[in-house]
Amino acid sequence: MTEARIRTVVAEAHGLGRRQDTGPYHRPTPVTGTHFVTLVKPEVLETADAADAMSEVVRVLREGEVNVLRCALVPARYFAERRYLLLHYPRLHRVAADGVHALCTAARREVRSLLDASGAVEVLGAFDAMTQDTDLSPAAIDDRCRRAGIHKLGSGSYASVLELNGRTVVVLNGFLPALVGQYDSPSALVGLVECHSPREVEDLRTHLLGALHPAAASSSSLRGTLHSLVDAQGLPPLSEGRNGVHLSAGHLEGMFQTWRYFAAADGEGVTSTALGRSLVDRGVSAAALAALAGDHNLTEDSGETVAPHGATEHLSRPAVLDLVRQWTATGKEVEA
Repeated sequence: MTEARIRTVVAEAHGLGRRQDTGPYHRPTPVTGTHFVTLVKPEVLETADAADAMSEVVRVLREGEVNVLRCALVPARYFAERRYLLLHYPRLHRVAADGVHALCTAARREVRSLLDASGAVEVLGAFDAMTQDTDLSPAAIDDRCRRAGIHKLGSGSYASVLELNGRTVVVLNGFLPALVGQYDSPSALVGLVECHSPREVEDLRTHLLGALHPAAASSSSLRGTLHSLVDAQGLPPLSEGRNGVHLSAGHLEGMFQTWRYFAAADGEGVTSTALGRSLVDRGVSAAALAALAGDHNLTEDSGETVAPHGATEHLSRPAVLDLVRQWTATGKEVEA
């Protein structure tokens, strides 16, 4: 896949206003290493600069021992309208919408500690919080949460302590409405890159992806590179909330993302992915595997609930295979 081909696909996506794809990778993806998706966000894929940003992303990936298998460019509004954004971050959305009820057991314990320490009187999902202050726009609640501090409760679950109408409350995933709004741009694209690397996912996310705030990221990382590119072009600076790029957080999440953005477009099921094939070979059914796609809580033997994507985040591939096989073999209950 050449730089010229990538630039052509970017231009076609802008010109035609629909998904454009470099096409299937015609060899089986190795069942070792890490099979994942790099998502390039709208803030770095505006019309004039999208080709440069995508070219830089692919360059950094390749220099980081990543085999770039396939690229697709999708108009940002199409990406949001087709609910790809919700599917990409299912727990972020569920917690913002449903509040504490969507949290797993460990995250609920963290919220209780935060309530005790802050004296807050209520826990609200981001969207409920916005209904309690009609002047609280997505940008405003995002800014207030970041200034107050964002506490990670678990995968896809974050909390901030805010004052709303004279009351101290805990707001869950308060940055999510602003993140969703970034996909409303009529001129921006979303870049999807199917990748495979011999490096482990934790190594890729720690070193290749770069720090959450691009200005603090290594210049050789994806976020550091995009920070420099945006700065040189005089575009609005990147930030924690507009950080340019996301990389699958674990092998399980990577499997669902590579399936959803690429294999599914070819009419293939999730078991056509590298991890999916390995799980089927170990006796996991396609139906049991598909039940994990939405990242709904699983009830463990102890009675505690866990988030499947979070529980497998940064684990090695063999550890993920063993854990998923254990979950599906024992018929763990998946919450609706």
